[in-house]
Amino acid sequence: MFPIVDLAVMVFQSILTVFVNPLFWVVLVLVYNQYKKSCMLEERMLGRVRYTVWERMAGSIAAGLAGGLVGSIVMVAVGVTLDNTGILYVWMIAIVLMLINPRYMCFSYAGGLLALASLAFGFPRIDVPALMAIVAILHLVESVLIFLNGCKHSIPVFLEDKTHGVVGAFNLVRFWPIPIIIMTVIIGQIPPEGSVPMPDWWPLLKPMGITGDMEDVMFLMLPVVAALGYSDIAITDTPARKSRHSAVNLFAYSIVLLGLAVLSSYHKPLQWLSAIFGPLFHELIIITGRRKQKKGIPLFVSPASGVRVLDVFEGGAADKMGITAGDVITGINGRRVEREEDLSAVLEQYPTFIWVDRTNLDGRSETCEFSQYPTGVNRLDVIVVPRNSSVVTTAVEISSPLKRLIKKLRSRRNRA
Repeated sequence: MFPIVDLAVMVFQSILTVFVNPLFWVVLVLVYNQYKKSCMLEERMLGRVRYTVWERMAGSIAAGLAGGLVGSIVMVAVGVTLDNTGILYVWMIAIVLMLINPRYMCFSYAGGLLALASLAFGFPRIDVPALMAIVAILHLVESVLIFLNGCKHSIPVFLEDKTHGVVGAFNLVRFWPIPIIIMTVIIGQIPPEGSVPMPDWWPLLKPMGITGDMEDVMFLMLPVVAALGYSDIAITDTPARKSRHSAVNLFAYSIVLLGLAVLSSYHKPLQWLSAIFGPLFHELIIITGRRKQKKGIPLFVSPASGVRVLDVFEGGAADKMGITAGDVITGINGRRVEREEDLSAVLEQYPTFIWVDRTNLDGRSETCEFSQYPTGVNRLDVIVVPRNSSVVTTAVEISSPLKRLIKKLRSRRNRA
């Protein structure tokens, strides 16, 4: 019987030691800086910050710890070891790829390229199944985090569409510090007190260079720190639907890649398949997802009559009334609403009681009410899709650092 409970306890105890690891705090600083940039974007777009950096950080740390626990249990259950995986080479390749395009700084690309180089040229000599299993499990953790946490704190933005004019969208940006357990192999040592005996079929991934009897082989848990990020944009879907769709695709990709990695440890020709599948299908998921968002019909467009709600501020009047993203406000206090100024004309009188006519994305119309005595209501706290193109932000990919450097050098040479 597989000792899942004993292993889970050991994994949890090992993960807790990450808090004394300086690298964990370095990762937290990096995550903090990324969220600070998100808050600056939100303030520029909306005039105020809806969620502070620390609110975003707290959610990410909690989710990251949970994700790390799940990923660590999978790592141990499969028997993934860090030995001979060439992880240093992976980081070096990832940094080079980042110079070409920041989104290529991913272990699926770097790991796949390193695995192919090892298979084709014999250098560096690495454990390809273990490396691809690490890539698969990290993406498995990422898919779970995206599904549960990916749409949280999404940032409303406005884009210019050639057909529909100004459209609303959501910038989905999440970062998670991940403490995770990866094992290393020690041969010929007496197991210390408190070690957990494993079944005969374990590990699923046989460590590179070890053949035959595994009785004198001992596996040690090593807590390491990783950081996972998710960046996406929701134009044709709500943030929740977009993130969950991305998570399901990534989860399926991870399971298939993990299966290929395990099988390839027993059938060497499959190592080629896992090394090719890793980067190729990861890129395919990204390309198809972006194409759907660019070619599809935008969800948040200005209606012919009324104003479209892109999002609501948490705890505001609209939120308390039940108004949600995608609703079209057609009237307030008996007055027809054609543009945002019509809302302001009523609310600037500070009415103590308001009723709002709205139509949701399903086409259902209803009237919702709200009262605030004695101060009155002076704003709904909603973000509406404007008709004025002057408020549009441009959604562009982060350009290649290498291209920026070459461009800067060329401009200096031209000036000289």
